[in-house]
Amino acid sequence: MNIEFRRAILPNELDDLLDFDRRMFGSFPDDLFEPEDWNNLESYWMFADGVKVGCCAFQQDCDYDERPRPGCLYMASTGILPEFQGRGLGRKQKEWQVGYARDHGFSAIVTNMRKSNVKIKRLNESVGFKFRCLEADYYHEPDEAAVVMELSLAPDKGPDH
Repeated sequence: MNIEFRRAILPNELDDLLDFDRRMFGSFPDDLFEPEDWNNLESYWMFADGVKVGCCAFQQDCDYDERPRPGCLYMASTGILPEFQGRGLGRKQKEWQVGYARDHGFSAIVTNMRKSNVKIKRLNESVGFKFRCLEADYYHEPDEAAVVMELSLAPDKGPDH
């Protein structure tokens, strides 16, 4: 399978991003991004054999609570369309995100998800993310805590340093 990533072009693809968000997260209407949210994010489409299967969006030098944090890449959204899930594409997308962060000199990636989203928590753990904190009352309708996870990309200095 040929996997490619391409940056979303704004404003031309704003409607496509909004539609993707609805298809991914429509069961949680309060979680959907508004147009101005997408305009403040760096978004990438994921293609498998030329078919748009996923999308991710992030902010550079920012923490999950939108506070400035130099060297941190905040992964604001990650998703594989339901009809393409269960094929290992989420792992490929997550690995690409980690590679992107490393290639661009970030020292950490931070992300958050609903506490009930066990699948994405497991995927994040499988590529090295660690639990950072539980943020109560982060999500609404339904009210739910956010699990905040972080992956340190700082080079391992080893025992001699």
